[in-house]
Amino acid sequence: MKKDFIINFLLLIVFASLSILLIEHKLWLCFAGAVVALLFVVYRQFLLFERYDKVLSAEKQMLYNSMEKCAETETELHFHKLLMDNVETAVIIATDSGYIEWKNRAAHDIFADIELLPAHVLKAVAEGRNELHINGKEFSLSSSQVLIRNSGKNIIVLKDIHSAIEKSKVEAWHRLVRVLTHEIMNSMTPIISLSATLCENVKTAGFSGDEDGVSGVREGLMIINRRSNGLLSFVENYRKLTRIAAPMKSVFPLSELFADLRRLFTQSFVYFDVDAVADVSVSADRAQLEQVMINLMKNAVEACQDKEEMLVGEEYVKEVFCSASIVQDEKHRRVLVIRLKDNGIGIMTSAAEQVFVPFFTTKKHGSGIGLTLSKQIILNHGGDIELFSREDFGCEVVCRLPLLLPQ
Repeated sequence: MKKDFIINFLLLIVFASLSILLIEHKLWLCFAGAVVALLFVVYRQFLLFERYDKVLSAEKQMLYNSMEKCAETETELHFHKLLMDNVETAVIIATDSGYIEWKNRAAHDIFADIELLPAHVLKAVAEGRNELHINGKEFSLSSSQVLIRNSGKNIIVLKDIHSAIEKSKVEAWHRLVRVLTHEIMNSMTPIISLSATLCENVKTAGFSGDEDGVSGVREGLMIINRRSNGLLSFVENYRKLTRIAAPMKSVFPLSELFADLRRLFTQSFVYFDVDAVADVSVSADRAQLEQVMINLMKNAVEACQDKEEMLVGEEYVKEVFCSASIVQDEKHRRVLVIRLKDNGIGIMTSAAEQVFVPFFTTKKHGSGIGLTLSKQIILNHGGDIELFSREDFGCEVVCRLPLLLPQ
């Protein structure tokens, strides 16, 4: 089309110049022919303008459609990005060498700003494993390879299953406890009843003969009765593990909770740092949360006292430190974090991994119920609890509760 415009322009110049020469030489017939030719070129030029206008309009329409399509695509990409950033599953696009090219918010919460995947994650992907431990939590792992811009990429998906596993463990223990307590109590009840009846019969029947033998039978039956009652009471305590009521939540100030704890634990070596939550009210089961704190603080105080007994004559300053704060977790929820730290006797690493298992205890006269109940209460509130310990250096227990905090 550009070539046609140039030709028409040159023809206009030629025919216009020719018309002027023909007028000067008074060649009117030739002049008329030149004018006709000039008009034809002008007409042809108008046709070219009209054609160009149509082409230009079509190009404008195409450009508009392209811009509209780009806007729609950008909107979709923005929507998908927001969608991926708001799911709890971590999604990562990485090269075979582990270089992270893109990750959503959940993945950023796990790996922060690192640009290269950790070696154990790459190894798990290469081995095709479906589970992975990161920062002490369990994740389900799935990966697939795709071709993007002629380059192979790995799409890695990590789903936090730590809470689900913890819940499953607790439910499994509950089922076991229910079965055991049911069977034991069914067997012990008739034994208690029969032994009590026999004891009474021995007392009132007035047996003759070997008095020592009769006395021995009576004492034996009394021992059976006493130990049976003791075992029944013992089993009844464990049944409490499966009877924890659902939290009856109410709004209350945290300052009241910690004020009551100060009244209960008046030892000079117990310290509180809870000013950060002095004006905060929470929605939770006050009685259950207080029970958890009493269990944890009692353990901490006893751990310090046990260490003091071990270090008789040595310099040792007991310390139990309780703090509370409000933080934002990886899901961008406001979370109450309570930390309880002591410098007591501590727990061996192998034992620390089992402290929340029902019936497990490191105390001489412990029942193994306190921490299990505490963990169940925290889980019922939608939170989690962790214990960190070094033998002879003390323990730290961290409770996190994503409570509904009034604004």
